[in-house]
Formats: sequence, structure tokens, C-alpha cells
Amino acid sequence: MIDNNTINYRLKDAIEYGMDKLKDSSPSPRLDVDLMLCKVMDFDRMKLMMSYDKPMHPEEIKEFERMLEQRSMRKPIAYIINEKEFMGLNFYVNENVLIPRPDTEIIVEEVLDIIDRAPKEGENGPIKIMDMCLGSGAIALSIAKLSSVDLQICGVDISKEAIDVARVNRRRLGLGACVDFVESDLFSSSDLEVYLDSLDILVSNPPYIEDHVIEGLEPDVKDYEPILALAGGDDGMDFYKSIIKSSPKFLKIGGWLVFESGHDQAEKIKNEMEKVGFDCLYFKKDLQGYNRMVAGRLIHKN
Repeated sequence: MIDNNTINYRLKDAIEYGMDKLKDSSPSPRLDVDLMLCKVMDFDRMKLMMSYDKPMHPEEIKEFERMLEQRSMRKPIAYIINEKEFMGLNFYVNENVLIPRPDTEIIVEEVLDIIDRAPKEGENGPIKIMDMCLGSGAIALSIAKLSSVDLQICGVDISKEAIDVARVNRRRLGLGACVDFVESDLFSSSDLEVYLDSLDILVSNPPYIEDHVIEGLEPDVKDYEPILALAGGDDGMDFYKSIIKSSPKFLKIGGWLVFESGHDQAEKIKNEMEKVGFDCLYFKKDLQGYNRMVAGRLIHKN
């Protein structure tokens, strides 16, 4: 424990202490320490680098120690500082939502590409998009923030607490009426009936981890991230199958369905999509070479 009465306890002392404390519990102790100190001091990392000799106040030391203790128990750094960068944007996160992953940026980039290829706004009105299994809103809100065309986006989640997080992020990103949220168990809410046969794009990063695998995940994940956002049934395909089955009711002919895929599920998802009228199906790989995205266009309704 740091002695709060230590005179001139400096940021560089805190960095050394924090790295030593986290050396056995974090794969990136220096990065974690920097992020925690930036949060405590309200610095960016450049200012932190230029302030190593700055003394810390006792209350700052106390808050830093509190964060260190949480990280030593394997709590994810994003939940400790309540922030996660995604698509160059800073999102608020807490333990009610999955932490956005870099792999998911592939999904946002693909939807933005589809939007760019679509007829632009005009007599047909805004491009209508639904993000099923909204979570923090990282996908829906990144699309809204980074696209330059007229969009109408609906984010759907079964968790009221997740929608509350998404509302915080909508406000932080300065997004208003173009993004709406609906609390619903997939498509079950009557509030979604206004979107029947009207969507241009349906995007989803659903729970897709096999139930039996969850107990073997890293403690950072299984002990802290919401199981509701992870567990996808015996084979991880439960949510994919439900969303695919219902999607033709909501998509226009010519509309797109875009999924994040588990590392070994892309072919299974593609096969399910073909059964209900999707064509032009294709994959995109993540940095590890796994098919991480599946997209297809609805060409007919069975």
C-alpha cells in the first residue's frame, strides 16, 4: 500500500508501484497503469508522459490504489475506468454491457461501405438500419457518427441496463433523433412492427459463445462481462438462427444482413441465411485470419 503521507509522491513513483502490483495479473501492466492514472488525473497519455515528476494528492493516490486493487482481481480495465475506445470514439461502458472489441470494427466498416454503395437519401427518405443486440451502442452509434448520409437507426436489446448505457453514449457523441432504442427480446416487441418490410440494413453482434465454453474463458471475461451478452446456446448458433429466421419480415428486398461471426461459425451462418432467401453472401477476416463477418443480401422472401 502506498503511504498517503509520503511527501512528493510522484506520478513516476505510482507507475513503478502499479506495474509491480499488476505484473502477475495483467498482460499489459504499463498500459493499464497509464490508463488508470489518466483517469485519476484527468490527463491524456501525452500529458501523463510530460508530467512524470508531478506530485499526487492523497485523494488521487487513494483512487489509484482502489483501481489497482480491482485490476489485480482481473476486473477489465474498461470497466474500471468506464471507457473503451472503438472506431476512434470513446464509449462509456459498465458491467451491464460487453466491452467493444477491435474485431467488431470490421462490422461497422462494412456497414459504412454498404451505405456508401446504396442510393443516397432523397425521395426514398433516410437509410433505415437496425442494430439487434445493441449492448453499449458501439455499432449503431459509430455508424451514425461516422456516416455522412441521412440515417434512421433503431438499436434493440433485451437489457434495459444496456439501453441505459447506449443512451449515455448517444448523448456523449452528440447524436439525437436519428438513433432510437427499443427494449425487446429480439423482434418480440410490438414497438418494432413499424419496421416491418422497411429496413435497408440489419446488423448484429449477437451472443455466440457455446454455453459449455464459458466457464473456461479468461477470468476477465467470465467473471465480469454479462453472460447474457456471451452465451449463444449449445452450439453458439441460437441467436443467429432466430435473427436470420425473422429478418426477412423486416428487411426490404435488396436489404442487407450483416453479422459478426464467431471464429468457426461463418459457414454455418451463411448456410442458414441461404435457406431464407439471402444471396451475394461473403465473409471478411479479422487480423488472426478468421472469418469474422458474414454479410448477405435478401433477394426473395420464402
